[in-house]
Amino acid sequence: MKIAVYAICLNEAKFVDRFMDACAGADYVVIADTGSTDGTAEAFRQRGALVHDIRINPWRFDAARNAALALVPGDADICFALDIDEVLCHDWRTKLEKGWRQGATRGQYLLVYSHLPDGSPGVQFHNARIHLRHGYSWRHICHEAIYPDGIEESFVLIPDLRVDHYPDRSRSRGFYLPMLERAVKAEPHEPRMAHYLAREYYYNARYEEAIAEFRRYLDMNGHFTGERVGSMIFIGKCLTALGRDPMPWYLRAVAEMPDSREGWVALAETYYRLQDWPNCYSAAMKSLSIGRSHDGYTKDPHAYGAAPHDLAALGAWYIGLHTEAIEHARRALDFAPDDRRLQDNLALMQKQAASPPSLPAVYDMAVSA
Repeated sequence: MKIAVYAICLNEAKFVDRFMDACAGADYVVIADTGSTDGTAEAFRQRGALVHDIRINPWRFDAARNAALALVPGDADICFALDIDEVLCHDWRTKLEKGWRQGATRGQYLLVYSHLPDGSPGVQFHNARIHLRHGYSWRHICHEAIYPDGIEESFVLIPDLRVDHYPDRSRSRGFYLPMLERAVKAEPHEPRMAHYLAREYYYNARYEEAIAEFRRYLDMNGHFTGERVGSMIFIGKCLTALGRDPMPWYLRAVAEMPDSREGWVALAETYYRLQDWPNCYSAAMKSLSIGRSHDGYTKDPHAYGAAPHDLAALGAWYIGLHTEAIEHARRALDFAPDDRRLQDNLALMQKQAASPPSLPAVYDMAVSA
């Protein structure tokens, strides 16, 4: 089995050694350089990569990736598309060869898209950029994806294969919004593009436009369940930011996907704002009963950190379950030991539990916008 790693790049000389070290074991590392001026292409050549200069004008990611794929030697069996700011796990080739099966055309692996301050995984999901050398092509101007071309797909999940993404924070993402608007104009009935444009509007605090685009996405019957539910939660966040009621959208999210933790956390935070303590406690406890599933959609680290236990602690305290509240307050603090508000809440609860007559003035929690 011959395996080729391929990537596109522009002015990423500082990542060359890390990338090539991580790709050790590949039969080919193919780099399509799109116009670097900082020595990136030369650095990759010195490390043994097959480097080609390409120009895409007007720029679109799918055209660049298809050009890179076309440059992969024809005798490669499997291709692995990576970004230069991604790092393959140790012994990745052994894991891939062991997990691949006869008849498979595409492989899934865990992508850790972001990391928390302590280095632990933040946003993560299953990605599927491992594919046969022939029978695939890329589509979409921005947030491109790979699609079968004349073949019937068969997926395989590669156990323990992990890629970590370490983005260059110095780079602006300002170009994404106009590119996504262009992508939606080019493919107005493509759900994937509608979802990503709506999300970009949200990140740019253009909440009304985000709501409209998320609703248009949902009217197209969405893409898949996790992404649909994610869109509903985003609509709720937009409404919250606008000072309007998000509750119907969060209730719809948990009804459509009751085994997704994110919806229940959003619901618990809404009940917290309403000081509806029984429902705050109930929704938080429901979220804590759900593990981290991998349905292909991104997982919000907020829902897997201190917040669910924090919400459960507050809800439990105000309905008189003081012992349980203290335990959840402790567990919240385990996730964020330096959080002063969590420290103070736990101390106040412990002090009042020791001499009850009144409830403590528990500090407000920081809820996600």
